[in-house]
Amino acid sequence: MPALQVFQTRFFGFSTRPFAGDDLHLVCILVGSLRLIQFLCLVPWMLYFFIDKLKGKNIWINEIPYWCPQYQALKDNVTEDIVFSKSIGAIYEDSAIVRVSSFESGDGPYMYGMVVAIVFLGINVCWLCMLWSATSLGTPTQPERRDKYLRPLIIFQLIAGLIFPIMILVRGIKFTHYVRTDNFRCGQGVTVRGRTLEEQVFYNFYSVLMVTNALEILFWPASFVGNIVRFVKKQGMFLRGKEEKEHRIQYMFGFMFRCLQCLSCGKAGGKDFKNKGELKDFAVQFMELANFETNVDFVLSDVYIGLVMLGRDQLERREAAIQLAVKENNIIRNLVRPQLQVENNSKTEGEDPIASHPHRQKLQKRGSIYILQHQESSTYQVCERHLLLQSNEEDRLLMQDLAYYSRYAQIIYKRVQPLTVEEFGLEDNATHFTRGSDTLFESRYRLSSLDCEHAMLSYACFLNGIVSTPYAILVDTAKEKVVITIRGTISIEDMVVDMQYKPAGLEKVGVICGTDLKGHCCHKGMLARSKWLYNSLRSEKVIKTLYSDESPFKDYGLVVCGHSLGGGCASLLAVMLRPSFPSIRCFAYEPPGGLIDEDLATKCEDFIVSTVKQDDIVPRLSHQNFDALRDNFFDILARIKVPKIQAFHDTRTPCTGASVKQRNSKILRHQTDIPTDTAFYQQLQKFRSERAEADYEKLYLPGKIVHLLDPGDSRPHIPYYASKHEFDHVAISKTMISDHRCFKLVGFLQNAQLCGGKENSMVSFVCNNSIAIQEEEEEEEEDAESSRFFMWCSNPYGRFPILLTLGASIAVLCSILSVTTCKFFTRSVSVYQSDVGDHSLFKITSVGLFSTGLLDCDKLDQNCTEFDKYTDSPYCIPYSESQLSQNDWLSKAQIFVACQMVFAFVSLLLLCISTCYRIGRSAWIVICFVLLLSTLF
Repeated sequence: MPALQVFQTRFFGFSTRPFAGDDLHLVCILVGSLRLIQFLCLVPWMLYFFIDKLKGKNIWINEIPYWCPQYQALKDNVTEDIVFSKSIGAIYEDSAIVRVSSFESGDGPYMYGMVVAIVFLGINVCWLCMLWSATSLGTPTQPERRDKYLRPLIIFQLIAGLIFPIMILVRGIKFTHYVRTDNFRCGQGVTVRGRTLEEQVFYNFYSVLMVTNALEILFWPASFVGNIVRFVKKQGMFLRGKEEKEHRIQYMFGFMFRCLQCLSCGKAGGKDFKNKGELKDFAVQFMELANFETNVDFVLSDVYIGLVMLGRDQLERREAAIQLAVKENNIIRNLVRPQLQVENNSKTEGEDPIASHPHRQKLQKRGSIYILQHQESSTYQVCERHLLLQSNEEDRLLMQDLAYYSRYAQIIYKRVQPLTVEEFGLEDNATHFTRGSDTLFESRYRLSSLDCEHAMLSYACFLNGIVSTPYAILVDTAKEKVVITIRGTISIEDMVVDMQYKPAGLEKVGVICGTDLKGHCCHKGMLARSKWLYNSLRSEKVIKTLYSDESPFKDYGLVVCGHSLGGGCASLLAVMLRPSFPSIRCFAYEPPGGLIDEDLATKCEDFIVSTVKQDDIVPRLSHQNFDALRDNFFDILARIKVPKIQAFHDTRTPCTGASVKQRNSKILRHQTDIPTDTAFYQQLQKFRSERAEADYEKLYLPGKIVHLLDPGDSRPHIPYYASKHEFDHVAISKTMISDHRCFKLVGFLQNAQLCGGKENSMVSFVCNNSIAIQEEEEEEEEDAESSRFFMWCSNPYGRFPILLTLGASIAVLCSILSVTTCKFFTRSVSVYQSDVGDHSLFKITSVGLFSTGLLDCDKLDQNCTEFDKYTDSPYCIPYSESQLSQNDWLSKAQIFVACQMVFAFVSLLLLCISTCYRIGRSAWIVICFVLLLSTLF
């Protein structure tokens, strides 16, 4: 953080966005994966080249390769004991080729491409190691030390990543053209009987290698197009300033919704979303939140690591508040959050080891629980709240009703509409389910298959737009209630409504509904839907008919319920309907936090009950909470004092309350130690000074709030009466998203444990003397730069590894020469001439471990009649089986050389690493052992 600007000219520039300089570990992994693919393709190519060379298939006779039918006849002309390169061979009557006239090395066209690929791969491996080390320097907000190394590395790769792939592609294209010419070099009219080069298995790996190098070259055109777009924008062809940003944010989120619509094949909705101003309010609020006149430069990885560390900082502050409360007030610690539980080894299932504790008995009599409430200063205060008691009939009936009506809030999502099609005969594309006024009073259309046998469906609307929302009207004969259940967020249109959280006035709504709502405000998007629901109920007249004088349900009570977005709309609809139905009740399950103003939320406590599960983020969503979350996020980001990769590894390990302070101290600075001389801090100060303060009414959860706490260990949730101010901040935890799910809501509410029941010991109370304050031990930290920094020829051990590396390189070079050349040794060849008596001619020829050289006539007319007139040619052929059988030492030498090559390559690789990186003692032992083995072989 921020994104690294590698270079910038007037017409062309390059930066690492969307990655910061300390995010290039991901780039290393991606490029490393590409290099691994290339390596896996290059190895079979090299093995094929090596094996063909040992078998002599790299030699083309008369420019004819080994897969042509003429090749074998030509090869038979070459004698087995002493072979020549020109002017020899017998005449075959049935063959068009009468003699062997030339030899040619057929591996030349692609050998150079393979050498370039090997060099490029080796350079890139070193480059990746250096890039990984350089990107691990500095902190997220202090990139200066890191950028000094990254810029030259990236510029080098931009150049090398263009030159080397082009060289490899050019050699590959020439090689392919060379092989395919003239009927795969066999001549026109000749039927190729053997497997050509393109039919070999290795050619597939060769093709993949060419494709991967071609993809690397495409980076430059893509970067060029991006610079053209940026240049056009700078010329003023698009909107500028604040207006441009508003439109960009609108179109960006609109484009995301369109992509979601396409990926879901229309199942996620989106037909009513036109992206023509529906997100304007959200765009303005988003700018005020994080993108006004001054931008704070950060990337996605900063968001992740900042939020995770913010969650740990919240955990540390909660733990500090607990310690302080126990120390100063000597109260019983009962803060039921899974990560704050203190294990009690003496506690067994079904037993409460401190049931007789005097403080426990006092707390139980009061029916109270101690919880942590967030303060504006980002600290926590221990507060006492009232539990829902088993002995209190009102509490018991409330929990029963919450569990009972939660089923209706659940089935409206995806179960009512299929039921009307399968059992009630409704058409698939129907938008309404209606019953005639003469059948509304009949006991029909029961929802028995949905485990709601006491409920009858009276009306259902399945329209889903920006304003319209699906809902259903049910008659519950068991509870004697008429139930209006409203669906929550499930489509793109619902998401758009959720994002319209700007406060809107309720004065006009109050005039229409017959109540005084002057000075009150609520969530703008949900108000629009609630007004549509109110008008729909009046136009359909189903409620009016059910409560008519002729209706058997006229004495039934009215209940409105919903989950999430449906819970917010249900709350506002209940406020609108209360003048007509004074006994109305509303059950809002996990509604959005920024719903209604504080005064109206208090007035609704008589008829609205909201439920919140543990750390659910939705009831904590409000403009003010977003502001506080943003400020805390930036502060946490500035407090990180270690490289981001180190912080990321630390966050992967679960953190408990007992160790959170010690672990946070290794990652985060103290609040007062934030460096003020960084570019990030200057941006942040400017952003906070220029940002327009939002003058919006603060919105809260409606009515009475029942908070369900999770004690952990799969125990039932504990309900208590919460204050609306407990949700004035966003609690960062692993369950903040999953706690909002609706499909398990019914089970949680049915199994919730009221205080005072038979299983009272399920509530965890821990004495203050169980809290052990551990002294922090200072650990000596190894210098990360000296132990982890990889730089080419940095020589962490001095010159000695370089000398060893040079010696190993010479050994490897000798090994390669001994294997691939036939001119590594000289050998005397004896020929017995019978016409001159018992006399032998000797000739010195060049040989290798795996091949022997060919002889060439040194006369201009190529007519050598005497053996001593032949000289060495530049071509090699493998030893024949008879030669290997006559010289058993040669086979043993070949095996030993192969083993020596393996050990030499391994030792050379380890020694090269030691010149760039500080390795451990075990690695040096391995190096010595491998060097010893290579010497012995």
